[in-house]
Amino acid sequence: MEQDKKISALLGMKQEDMAMLLRVNKSQWGMYEIGKRELPLAAQMHLAEMLTFVKQPNDDSVNSFLDLEGQKEEMKKLVEKLKLVNQHKLLIAKNKLQLTEKKYETALLALRFLIFLKTNDLQIVAEQNLLLTVIQLRAESEIRKNGLHVQAKHKIKLKVLQEEEQILNGMV
Repeated sequence: MEQDKKISALLGMKQEDMAMLLRVNKSQWGMYEIGKRELPLAAQMHLAEMLTFVKQPNDDSVNSFLDLEGQKEEMKKLVEKLKLVNQHKLLIAKNKLQLTEKKYETALLALRFLIFLKTNDLQIVAEQNLLLTVIQLRAESEIRKNGLHVQAKHKIKLKVLQEEEQILNGMV
């Protein structure tokens, strides 16, 4: 009976619609689907005709009704539009990643230079020491804002967009 349970779905119909087509009430059809009741002979004959239809190869009569060519053209347009959007997002993601990496490297360079200044016992006056502290705080802030975790986020986004591009290219 497992196969019978799928008859409505096999024909793409709701239970109520099947019952109406077979001229039985919904509960009678429901009981038939779970194997607890038989259908009247006329309904069984009609159901047999319907199931015969399912086993036949697909014909083009539905295709002309659905305007498949028009749908394919719409799909092509959609894919092209999505590709353009994806390319734009890819550009933005690449730029963000490059900018983040550049700011991070610049901040690291500033910190290395500060360490050089502090360790080489250069004569630093109080005003310069205050400036070095400001530079250090600014560099540390840039490292936090553009750290490896932020770069990883941009790299992941870039990878996702590249994968999306591959999928879109495969749909054309």
